[in-house]
Amino acid sequence: MFSSKVNKSGALSWLKHPRHYLFFKIFVWFWLTIIGTVTALVFLSNISVLNLVSNEPLHGPMEKNLAYTARSIERSAYKHKRSLESILSHPRLSKRKLLYLSAEQSDISFTNKETPINIDLSLLNFTKNMPPQIVFTEQYQAFGPVQLTVPEGVFYLYEIDINNQPPLFIRLKLMPGWIKVSIAIIASLILSFLFSRNLIAPINSLKKAAIKLSSGDLSARAAISTNRKDELGVLGRDFNSMANQLELLISSQKRLLADISHELRSPLTRLKMATGLAQMQANEASQSYLLRIEKEANQLDQMIADVLQVSRLEAKSQTLAMQKQSLNVIVEHVLNDAKFEAKQYDKQLTITGDASVTIRCDEALIASALENLLRNAIKYANNTISIKLSHADAVYIEICDDGPGVPNNQLNKLCEPFFRQSDARDRVSGGTGLGLAIAKNAITAHNGTLVLSNKDQGGLCANITLPIIKE
Repeated sequence: MFSSKVNKSGALSWLKHPRHYLFFKIFVWFWLTIIGTVTALVFLSNISVLNLVSNEPLHGPMEKNLAYTARSIERSAYKHKRSLESILSHPRLSKRKLLYLSAEQSDISFTNKETPINIDLSLLNFTKNMPPQIVFTEQYQAFGPVQLTVPEGVFYLYEIDINNQPPLFIRLKLMPGWIKVSIAIIASLILSFLFSRNLIAPINSLKKAAIKLSSGDLSARAAISTNRKDELGVLGRDFNSMANQLELLISSQKRLLADISHELRSPLTRLKMATGLAQMQANEASQSYLLRIEKEANQLDQMIADVLQVSRLEAKSQTLAMQKQSLNVIVEHVLNDAKFEAKQYDKQLTITGDASVTIRCDEALIASALENLLRNAIKYANNTISIKLSHADAVYIEICDDGPGVPNNQLNKLCEPFFRQSDARDRVSGGTGLGLAIAKNAITAHNGTLVLSNKDQGGLCANITLPIIKE
């Protein structure tokens, strides 16, 4: 019983605050479109100049009254031997609305009072052979015809109502079809556009924020007005709340990693000092173990240094020593070491293009990025590593290997810290999974881009773009 009451209350909750629900907004906009269309039609029907004539069948008391008037005129003509002109001028008829008698075959006509200049009674000629009608024109309404016969001949009686405006539905009916269709289309387009923009704007804002957030921009937020109380407003604020929590969690994770790495430096330094002292006093049998300890400590020290560097680059807290430097000089220093390393693995390093351009950069950081990318290419290449250098509006560097490549769904993850591709990049191959992360963040710190892609023939390519900073 209680559950059914709760469900009923939830289903009717929109009645308390209807503006907070899209259902109500869609319902209201639909009816606003209809009301707006009808209002426009009514407005134009009141101001439009129409030269059309419309008619509806005449029934009821008005038809009987008109027939009675016709019989009365016939009796006066035959019984009292009076002419039509004298009958219509009688005070009993002259006080009534405008009466119009039109002859059957000629242009002879009579009226009981003077006809205004703007009243064109000839518009009624088409109705002579019709049953009694209500005829609507722009200037008047006419009721008739009722046929009567007098000594002068056969006539048709109409009663003209000059001051009465045609009913709304008649005015709408008299409007040309193209005007009615145009009004309906224009009103619907305007109101539908306003409603669609009001509905789609927060959705587009959510979409853009979601794309930025998924690409790593943790500061992305949906631009949703705090005054918007409907489902989209609630969704936008929930999305922003989620983004805040996500940014906080990831920032806390990075800060924790950096703090732990920083704190490990002190005991690691003491460990290396103790190992050095132990080597001085140890016998020859123990030297191999102490050397192993020293090697592992050095690797741990390097990994901690890499973690700290990645953390500083991601947090944009690392100071860049920006200076003008020839890219050829930076590349030459890195390539000398890469050629030596490739030779040790019996692999060939080919270089094409030219990098004779001066850029402003942190030389050590750019060199570290190139070194990490080249070392990665050498490690997983089968035989050849190729480097292409070019520059135009920016500097372009392409480093490719002929190795097995990486599954496409993992390309975007290669530059994440500690990520390893399960087949080719396991722990047996060595490394910590920080080299590509350092390279990407170093290039991003220089407003450049690093894009990884697979070659059609097999192998992985790293495409680097660095802007040429002009003074």
